[in-house]
Amino acid sequence: MGNDPVVLKSNKYGLSLQLDPTIPFEELVRAICEKFAKSADFFGETSMVLETFGRELSTEEGLVIIQAIELNSKIKIILLNENNEYKDIRMLGEIDRFYTDEIFENAKIIRGSVTKHDVITSDSSLIILGDVKSKATVRAKGNIIVMGSLNGTCHAGYPDNSGCYIVAGELDSENIQIGTKSGQVKFQEKWSLRVRRSKSEPVGISVWNHELLAEPLSSGLLKRIKN
Repeated sequence: MGNDPVVLKSNKYGLSLQLDPTIPFEELVRAICEKFAKSADFFGETSMVLETFGRELSTEEGLVIIQAIELNSKIKIILLNENNEYKDIRMLGEIDRFYTDEIFENAKIIRGSVTKHDVITSDSSLIILGDVKSKATVRAKGNIIVMGSLNGTCHAGYPDNSGCYIVAGELDSENIQIGTKSGQVKFQEKWSLRVRRSKSEPVGISVWNHELLAEPLSSGLLKRIKN
């Protein structure tokens, strides 16, 4: 690794950071800030998966590193892959490790957004590292995770598996289907009664009592259904 405590490398889905395991964490963060400040124009404005290796990080340290990168560049980090373990710092952390492992094992990953008139399909699960725009369509035999906003058509459990689920960073679509169940998505009663419910709050959508039910990920809807 030489004298450089942070080495940048590209990977299939984003960027890899090789981190020096011996220096104090504060010094490592300063090196990351300097590295990304100097490279900001090169990377431009983008969203990506960040992979780290060479140093074991706590959840808090992972968050600090992501903040250091985002404050010194126009990069938005969507997933953190530490030692081959995916962590979604903002959203997937609310889903049990079982879901995370199961999804990423065979999932098709789309880096970026699905735009108008695009049709994306997957024979397993589907992860979109961006938005699903209006008039776009995503369809998967397994589960679907949309890191950004879901505005287009989304069909998980295609064609008839109603045991799957959809996760969206923001939900603004009336064209949702899981297995054979389609129609209006009903928001869980306690959540829908919130006066200032945030439209951008990440939600999980599942078939519950023969209807499409949406709740914040933090409420544990997916956990209850799995159990």
